[in-house]
Amino acid sequence: MARSASGWLSLALALAVVFQTGFMPVNDSTAPTGQLARMTLEEKVGQMIMAGFYGEKPTEEARKLIQQGHVGSMILFSYTGNVKEPLQTARLTNSLQAMAQKTRLGLPLLIATDQEGGVVARLTTGATELPGNMALGATRIPSLARQAAEITAKELKAIGIQMNLAPNVDVNVNPANPVIGVRSYGEDPKLVAELGAEQIKGLQKNGVIATAKHFPGHGDTHVDSHLGLPVIDKSRQELEQVELVPFKRAIAAGVDAIMTAHIHVPALDPTPDLPATLSEPILTGLLRNKLGYDGLIITDSMAMAGVAGYFGGVSQAAIKAVQAGADIILLTPELDTEEQLDVHKAIVQAVKRGELSEKRINQSVLRILRAKWKVGVFTDRYVPLHQVSKKVGIRKHHSRALAMAQQAITLVKNDDNLLPLHLDKGQKVGIISPYSLLEYVQKYHAEAEELYLNQVNPSDDMIQAAVAMARDKDVLLVGTYSANLYPQQAKLVQALQALQKPLIVVGLRNPYDIKEFPEVNAYLNAYGFRKVSLQAAVDTVFGANQPQGKLPVTIPDLYPYGHGLSYSHSAQVWPQTK
Repeated sequence: MARSASGWLSLALALAVVFQTGFMPVNDSTAPTGQLARMTLEEKVGQMIMAGFYGEKPTEEARKLIQQGHVGSMILFSYTGNVKEPLQTARLTNSLQAMAQKTRLGLPLLIATDQEGGVVARLTTGATELPGNMALGATRIPSLARQAAEITAKELKAIGIQMNLAPNVDVNVNPANPVIGVRSYGEDPKLVAELGAEQIKGLQKNGVIATAKHFPGHGDTHVDSHLGLPVIDKSRQELEQVELVPFKRAIAAGVDAIMTAHIHVPALDPTPDLPATLSEPILTGLLRNKLGYDGLIITDSMAMAGVAGYFGGVSQAAIKAVQAGADIILLTPELDTEEQLDVHKAIVQAVKRGELSEKRINQSVLRILRAKWKVGVFTDRYVPLHQVSKKVGIRKHHSRALAMAQQAITLVKNDDNLLPLHLDKGQKVGIISPYSLLEYVQKYHAEAEELYLNQVNPSDDMIQAAVAMARDKDVLLVGTYSANLYPQQAKLVQALQALQKPLIVVGLRNPYDIKEFPEVNAYLNAYGFRKVSLQAAVDTVFGANQPQGKLPVTIPDLYPYGHGLSYSHSAQVWPQTK
């Protein structure tokens, strides 16, 4: 009997699965059960570990984690050298998958990264740099959130990454929050829920697992859980009205994964100093049972101080996380290879001595295997290298990213209509910023000089140098970076104000900076420091972009949620001087 081309393709894929896993699946829904039945306890526990390593190529440490530790997932970072540019990353993911294929069952890896967009993005060089969540929140346009996620998914998928540890659906109601800020869409739980749901759909419809984080909500903290254990001292009713709203919406949108937060929430579990990550009442009682969630639960990094410093160290904390209901234990490379393998051994031993049941392990492993089948990694674990440049960092994606960044720019203050700038040819612009704006300014005005700040908390000597450079300038353009968290930035701006020259400040991260220097002539928020946001900010300063954004947060005592100015329709498009 003749067989169609699609029929031969299906047969070839099925035979590939047989070769890799040793059995013929009837369909994707029954395959995980068959795989689970063939796995040893050590292999099952390995599937529950997401491990990390240092290096741009597969190392001996990576091989140990995959082939000795049986890890089922790997996480890639830029700071570890894993992610440098798209083609290198694609080669790395293919090599890691080849290592996994050499294990007894040949199960493919789930490879993850944090590509939130904006300030948290592991893949930047050669890829599309997108504005982050708060920038999207400033636009108030849900379709832009989905488009950003679609671009992200397409580029991640092209380099062999099937899981994005995003979106962040924390509600940023605390201006002093040191770790969330612009990673959130804003302070309105409904806005956060809507944009988060759109990004979940954009990622998952393009074959990448979305991860809503950080459950049950990290937006109202003043402690960074990388450094300590934040406490959310709110009532259950308050949590239901704010923090939990986006997670309920994410579950309704079909989110594949939810990441836990290393925060203590007494209203949900009064056990002293117990992080949500280790709390059965929170992960199983609330998330599984009350909210009806049956997708993957992944911990935040177990190397973070908010969890690692409690309950006997990382291995014991990992056991408690599994008891609480976590499916994937995230181990970042701050833990060396042996420490990560020790976590695996500890969980195996906990099962053998009856502290954990194998039934509980099986539940998690089934969820993990089903997620892998859903994203197609069993039948298509390798990515074609020749396609990477055709799918990642392409002009179409960049154009969309720039348009999003331009729509996000929020003009907060504009005394005497200083903006858009109209400069005579001989007038001089002085730029002081921790991220270079010079190339963007010189597209509009050639007479510009820049002092680059090499740290976010400039020294007194650096402030004096900035003042000296600014003395002969006609207009000053200053970039700030969460000045409410770095007092020397406020000192810098105040020193420049004393020169009594027109002063424009662009907020390049959190939008609250103007509280530290409310008398500046003009202030606008870009909500990020990626190139598209820098360009969009300067385009707006010179009138080539009409500011449209609205504050997605309140600037206490100054500007309400939803505030945002615009230029008159007669604003000219520059350049006029070169």
